[in-house]
Parts: sequence; structure tokens; C-alpha cells
Amino acid sequence: MAAKTNGSQVHDLLPRHLPPYEPGKAYTLKSFEGEILYIPCSNSAMRLLVTGKETEGAFAIVGTGGGQSAPIGFHYHREAHDIFLCLKGACNVWAGDKCRTMSPGDLASVPPGVVHQYQILGDHTEFIGLIVPGSWIDFFRAIAEPYAGPMWPLVDARNPFEVLIPKLKLAAERFDMVPQPHHPSCEPQPWDGTENVLPGKLDAYYLQANKGPKYLVEGLVVKPMATTKESAGRFAIGSLEGSSYHTNSVLNSTMRFTDVHHALHVVDGELQITIDGSTTTLKPFETVYIPKGSDFRLRIASRYAKAYTFASGGGLLEMLCELGDTYEHSMLPEQQGQSKGDSERLSSIASTYGCHITR
Repeated sequence: MAAKTNGSQVHDLLPRHLPPYEPGKAYTLKSFEGEILYIPCSNSAMRLLVTGKETEGAFAIVGTGGGQSAPIGFHYHREAHDIFLCLKGACNVWAGDKCRTMSPGDLASVPPGVVHQYQILGDHTEFIGLIVPGSWIDFFRAIAEPYAGPMWPLVDARNPFEVLIPKLKLAAERFDMVPQPHHPSCEPQPWDGTENVLPGKLDAYYLQANKGPKYLVEGLVVKPMATTKESAGRFAIGSLEGSSYHTNSVLNSTMRFTDVHHALHVVDGELQITIDGSTTTLKPFETVYIPKGSDFRLRIASRYAKAYTFASGGGLLEMLCELGDTYEHSMLPEQQGQSKGDSERLSSIASTYGCHITR
């Protein structure tokens, strides 16, 4: 649809290939697009979906696709917080003295000070990461090369000690990245049940797919994966799953978060979103960015849809969790739950999250 204005900003929601690199501008990205970078000899490519320019440094979102490779090397960050969320295939993620092999839907949270590394497994793995602060992605730009091919280079016979290691050494001095080459490694360990709950505090942890708390908001299943308790107030991440067979008066309401930026990444089905009067429908692996102060509403546009939501605070995710009822199943209910859209409770809860709601 035609672009609409929000104050002095113009929102064109036609899916694009690159982020706009400016604050206050809503946009959508086509699947497998973004600013694409190739780290020499890595057998993978990174896609910058949301950068610190759009979020004013609050967070960045990076998609990574690749094939079997060696671990990237142990390191830690003094201030940066890393999230690894597997979307396809498998990857190993080490955090401290633990390692898990992650499958689609599994998450690893690595706060500042925790030594970590990852390793891509198999022929084609995809994972998405949130990085706080958003400016940290300049590290990737410092060590990588722009890439214009279809996925990633399959063969790179160059010597990493010539094309990568010198860049890494320089970048480590400029950015918040502290190599730990002598950190003891370990083999991936079996999932032992500790990955079924959120820790409720800032700590390194793994969360297995479809574990942890779940909430039902009418017909929408909300699964928080990292809240402001686990991020020291810096972000919240979770999944939203719903169906066009159910109505949802909350999502269909117009919401405006005064101080919280949002991004959604669709993995299944179709999700319709309207931002400041402009509407588009997102398909799998497409991303939408919603800057703070934007009016937006959502509608599930297919029999089943799933999207991951990222916010620079509690935002939509934590508001829905507080509004919803505890839910014990992993999949959608056949019949939707009680309406949540016409109550004073909705307005009261929304106000605590800095959200103004209109019908």
C-alpha cells in the first residue's frame, strides 16, 4: 500500500533488500536479504536485518546461514549480550563450561562476561541473533567482506592467517571482543531438563524449543524466551503463534509503544501488519521493524503462522504474557480463549508497558 507518514517520517512497507540505516523509519525486508557480509574462510554469510542505526543503538538483529565449519573461537564481551536462536538445521553453542547442540526453536542467551563460541553443523543451518548494543555489529563489518552471491561462498582457498587473522586482531582492539584461545572446550552435552525454564535473572542459559512458560491470549499462543529479567531490562524475545481461524481483538487493536522498538521475523505462515496506516503481509523469513512511537496492529493471515518478536524492553511480548492465561500445550487450541480486548484490564496493563491502545 501507499506510504504513510508518522510525524516527519515516511513509511514505505514494500519489502526491500537493505535496512534504511536511519532512525524512526519502519520497513520490511525480503527473505534472506539484508546487508550481507562474508567472513573469510567461514563457510557462512551474515545478514544484517536491523542495525544500530535504526534502533538508535538499542539492539541489532543478525541472520546467519551456513554449512559445516569449525568453531569460531572462544571469546567474551564486556558489555555486549548475544542471543542465538536456531531456525533451521543445527549448531553447537558453548557458554561457559556448557555446550548444547541446538535445533530449530532452541535458544542460547550469553550475557556480558561469559566466554562463548558457536559452530555451524550440517549442509544448511540458519540462526538469528540479537545483539545488544546494536552498534556492536560494526565488528562484523571490520572483519568481513560484502557478499553479493546467492547464499555464501562454498570454496575459499585463501590463507586465514593472511585474510582474516590480521583483521581479527585489529577489530578485537577496537571493539568489545576479548579472545580466549586457551578456554577449555568440551563436547556437546545432552539436554538435562535445566533448559525447560527461564532463570528469572541475568545469567547464561539455554531454552529448548516449546519449553518454558506459555500463555494464551484469545487464540494466540505466546512463548517468552528471554524477558527483561534475563536481560537486565535491555530486551525481550519470544514467539507468537496463531491462526486466521481465530480472531484476536488485542492484536487487531492499534498499539503504540512510546519508548520500545520492535521487530518481528516470520518463520511460518503469513502475518499481516499495519504501521501508521500502511499495510503489508509478511511471509516466511521476512522481517519487519517497528520504531517506537509507531501505531501498529497485527493480524494472522494464514491457517497457522509463527513469528519471533524482539523488543528493546518488555514491549508487546511481556504485555501479552501478563494479559494472557497460563497455557500447557505447545500447539494452538481448537477453540480460542476468552476475549481480552474489551476490558479495563487491557488498558491498565498496556499503560504499565508504555503502550497506548485504541480500537
